[in-house]
Amino acid sequence: MDETIDPRLPQHTIGFGGTHHATPAEIRAELPDDLRMEFEEEYQAALAAANADGNLQPLADMLGPWQAEVRMRRSSDWPETEEIIRRINAGLPVDTVPADRTQWGDNP
Repeated sequence: MDETIDPRLPQHTIGFGGTHHATPAEIRAELPDDLRMEFEEEYQAALAAANADGNLQPLADMLGPWQAEVRMRRSSDWPETEEIIRRINAGLPVDTVPADRTQWGDNP
């Protein structure tokens, strides 16, 4: 029996829809302009690679982080999180975050 993995199949599911798996159209609609352009470049490159060699893994690999980005931005505490990220990136001090606030999103 041949144990080779078919490169046309992703090693994980490419999820679409719902709160955790934004579609490419939802990602485009919810990102600010600068990130939307970056997403679009990565997305088109992954689609071109998949079309050229039938390998869906690059598409699966690039969509996951963008879906996570949109999931973070949909969170009710995103403005506070965005400010913390801005301060960290600027090398400024940040307050500690209570342990019960370490999950992304509004789910308990």
